[in-house]
Amino acid sequence: MRTPRSAGAFRSARLSRAARCRPAPGTRPPHRACLVVVAALALLAGCAHTPEAEKAPEASAEARGLRVPLDDFVLSRLDIHTIEYAEDLLTRACMRASGFDWELLPPRERTDTDPVHRRRYGVIEPEVARRYGYHLPPLSPDQQAREQVWRRREALRPAVRRAAYGPDGQGGCRRTARSRLARGLPEADRQRLNGFIGETFEASQRVPAVVTVFGAWSGCMQAKGYAYRTPLDAAGDPAWGRSGQASPREIAVADADVGCKRTTGLVAAWSAADRAVQLDAIAAHRGDFDRFRQARDVELRAAQQVIGSGIAPRG
Repeated sequence: MRTPRSAGAFRSARLSRAARCRPAPGTRPPHRACLVVVAALALLAGCAHTPEAEKAPEASAEARGLRVPLDDFVLSRLDIHTIEYAEDLLTRACMRASGFDWELLPPRERTDTDPVHRRRYGVIEPEVARRYGYHLPPLSPDQQAREQVWRRREALRPAVRRAAYGPDGQGGCRRTARSRLARGLPEADRQRLNGFIGETFEASQRVPAVVTVFGAWSGCMQAKGYAYRTPLDAAGDPAWGRSGQASPREIAVADADVGCKRTTGLVAAWSAADRAVQLDAIAAHRGDFDRFRQARDVELRAAQQVIGSGIAPRG
């Protein structure tokens, strides 16, 4: 069970890295749930993070530079944080009117410390591979701060929870806030957008140049003693999910994986195919994508107006 989000039409399908597997009922909207999304398929060994006391390596320039055309039609992680913060301001105003307070999530960061496409093509950073294999690095300090707020919300007193989420977890001040942000949001089909995201990612893997580079990568891995057909097969090996931390073998495979990606030019070839497939989809469905962009912009603008006001507006 998760709180539905009427205003959340165009959250990026690449989910928040701070997502955890089993959110409590009535706490997090769907885009933070640990769902399997095609754009991230098999790139995570479950949802296990390395202990947070350890500092994660900063994202590489290569990881920060990865973009795809569909990014122009979905909310980025920082956009999502903007909307969440606006939603929190509205929720707090509603809660205070009922005699309760509401702890706000931190405002959005200036830069995304964990770029959304960092693992789109599997692990691509040597230091990450050597330290964590295919497991997720620890959360950054800003992500940890957000998680702490969510955890405290899971322990709200019953009266506060009812005011925030309603008796069934589907209403209360959160629903009021979401409905306020949803006013004037253009009609558009979120599932259709998610379909484009998943279908184009799958189609990119069938592009001849990508099939060829997958073969070269597989040969490179075979020479190092590891039999995997594609990078997704390596990242999604069920063995990695059996432990909360990377085993020596997992680290060895991940390190070989990154090396073979670099030797074969896999990320450049795959990302080029990814871009081409997505551009073709956008050109073929221009009307749909115009609506997706409009819906994203309207929702983000509404959130920015709430934040700019400093208080929750009336009406």
